[in-house]
Amino acid sequence: MVRTPAAVVVALACSVAALAGCGASTQERAEAQLQDRLDGVHGGFLERRALDPIATGTAAADSLDHWSYSLQTTYAEDSVTFLRTIDAKVETGGGLWYEQVSLGACVEVVVEYGDGGDDRGTVTTEPVACPAGTDLPGADGPAGTVTDLDGRSDDVGVPPYVPPVCYSGGDCSRGGG
Repeated sequence: MVRTPAAVVVALACSVAALAGCGASTQERAEAQLQDRLDGVHGGFLERRALDPIATGTAAADSLDHWSYSLQTTYAEDSVTFLRTIDAKVETGGGLWYEQVSLGACVEVVVEYGDGGDDRGTVTTEPVACPAGTDLPGADGPAGTVTDLDGRSDDVGVPPYVPPVCYSGGDCSRGGG
């Protein structure tokens, strides 16, 4: 009787499990990547709002969406709302087992103004149905549109400390010495 070393058995079992699809599917990986995109959009709006928490109306929109990436911007007395698209593309395998999944979603980012002082406002980011005719870059048509992502809502924090920059001769930004 021939005895097979345990390491060979474990390696063979792992190989079979990987080929059988025990890892995350391409679809699941694309959905996770799309959720990461939503989280990134949310974090970006939080960061930009922390740097300029007083602005309202078009001044707030300009500081939050400087490059006009939003499809729509809506103003209210106590908030500004942005409609954005996000997308994700995952490719796996190669040759005969090549698979590609492209997903897209629309997200609504609502920036509620604070009352001043410690209340710097709130940023809420939620997936929403895309308006008719919205072109989602990278999405595999309507089947590639996702709306079941997890939304986020956070209070706007204090901006991170940025140390002063001083140049020789005493010229300092932000009041440094």
